[in-house]
Order: sequence, then C-alpha cells, then structure tokens
Amino acid sequence: MRLESLAWLTWRQHRWSVIGVVAFGLLAAAALFSTENGQAGSLLMAGFYGLMAQLVFGGVVGVFWGAPLIARELEERTFFVAWGQDVTPVEWLRGKALVLGSPAVALGALVGAGNGFGGRGWGWAGFESSPLVQAGYAALGFALGVLIGLLSRHVMTAMAATLVVFTLVRVLLAVYARDHYLPPKRLIATWGETATPPGGSVELGGGFVGADAEPVSVAEVCLGVDADTCMRGKKFAIGTYVDYQPVDRIGLFQFFEFGVCALLAAGLFALAFRRLRRVGTWKPSRSHRRITPEAPVVVLTEPAAGGEDAQKATTTKAE
Repeated sequence: MRLESLAWLTWRQHRWSVIGVVAFGLLAAAALFSTENGQAGSLLMAGFYGLMAQLVFGGVVGVFWGAPLIARELEERTFFVAWGQDVTPVEWLRGKALVLGSPAVALGALVGAGNGFGGRGWGWAGFESSPLVQAGYAALGFALGVLIGLLSRHVMTAMAATLVVFTLVRVLLAVYARDHYLPPKRLIATWGETATPPGGSVELGGGFVGADAEPVSVAEVCLGVDADTCMRGKKFAIGTYVDYQPVDRIGLFQFFEFGVCALLAAGLFALAFRRLRRVGTWKPSRSHRRITPEAPVVVLTEPAAGGEDAQKATTTKAE
C-alpha cells in the first residue's frame, strides 16, 4: 500500500478528529501570536487561553489521534481487512504513524512558537513557549496513545488512559526533572551578606555552609530558635548558600526536554512495533467474539423414489 493511499485512508477514518485538533492548534497559535506584544483588552485573555493550550496540546494529540489509531481497528475488527491483504501490521502502523505523527509534531512546533504575553520576556515562566518543547510533547502524546490503544483494544478506554498517563508524565518531568538537567550553580554569602541569584534565575533551595564551603544541617541546639543567629553565634556555619539555575540555560534545558520526550516517544513506538511483530496473526479478544446458539437449518430433500407423496423437510444442526 502506497503512502498516498494510506494518507487518503487515514483522512477518511480520522477526518473529524484531524480537523478538530488542527483547529485547536491553529486557534491556540493565533491567540499566542496576537498577544505577543502585550496588547490589552480581550486579546490578553486570548493569550492566557493560548498558554493553557500549550500545557495540554500534547495530551490532545495523544487522546484524539494516537489512542484511536489502532484501538478502533481492533475494537471494530476492521484489522482483518486492513492487515490481511498486501500490507503487514508493521507497515500499516509505520505508514499511519508517519501520516499523523509528522503533522502532530509540526503543529506542536507552531503552538510553541508564540509566547502569549510580551511582558513575560525571556524567563523560566515562558519555558513552555518553545517549538522544541511543544513538538516533543506532541510526539510523546501521540506515541503514548498508540501504545495504550494497542494494549487496551478499546477506543474510550485508550483515550481515558492516555489522558491520565500523559498528564502524570508531564507533571513528573516539569516538577522533578526540568530543573535538574544540569547541576545547579551555587552562590555562597558570608554572614552580613545576602545570597541573591542573578535576575530571572530559578532558585532550587539553600541553607547554611560550613568552613569547607559545603552545606551543613541546622544543629540540634538551634532547632526551635532563630537558626541564623544560633548557627552564626556558635560558629556552626560561616554563611548561607543558594542553589539556582541561571536564566541563560533556558534554551539548553528546552533542548534537553525535547530530547527526553523524543527518546520516550521512540521507546513507546519500539514497544508498539515489537508487540505487533510478536503477535503475528491477530485474532479478536474473547469479549469481541460473538458466540450465539447454533441455529437449526432446514434442508429440503428431493422427492423420494417409489411414488412418495411430497418433499420431506429434514432439520439438521449447522456444523
């Protein structure tokens, strides 16, 4: 099956979800670009909704494009026709993933190109406003939906599970991984000074430092009292420190996050292709087999030789 034929088939099967997701992405991009210079009025609210769209766009792609891709074929049992002719399951998935995955990544990059509010400037608050980050999450959401759809074999189950798992993965990356792609910088200030990171930096925590300039815990005798005064008076520490990520690392961290999403997406697709290869000849699951009681079949026999009156009806069971 040639790519143009597969593209036409994909459009016929998924045209409404394709139109919906493309419209969602284009509206979000338009809202983000329209308020990029900080325009006032209702456009400012449009920029806010555009920024919210950046947080969920990868999940939208996974739920409406990735999850139904294989799950619908398995649930409706149309894979008997799709995979039983001149195309193998692996070739079918490879073609459809290319037809839908490429526009998903491109649309994600477009959604990430606008930053919504000009007043935010270049800072960690605008981390999501990156073509790389949004393209990576679009690829991750799509791959996640495909694998979950393959495993669940039910469209609605796959869509719900994709939304939950994608949200969990996104939160884990944003909260626990994003600030630690590189070791943080440390700013040490002796007593009488204040450890203040450069403007725009994100602070990761701080505390007290000992004579060797290494962090030290608050002494037990200083618990419940003014820790700064106690640690300084008893010479348990020589000052304080703050760990931070400088603002000039944002571009590099966005590239790292894209790489993490791309690797996760590649791994999920590898699992999906391996599953298709190992299963071989697909059969419907037990819940899809429509087993009905055997119906009697009436067979009319020819008139018997020897002048018998009429045809005889013989009832047999279907084998």
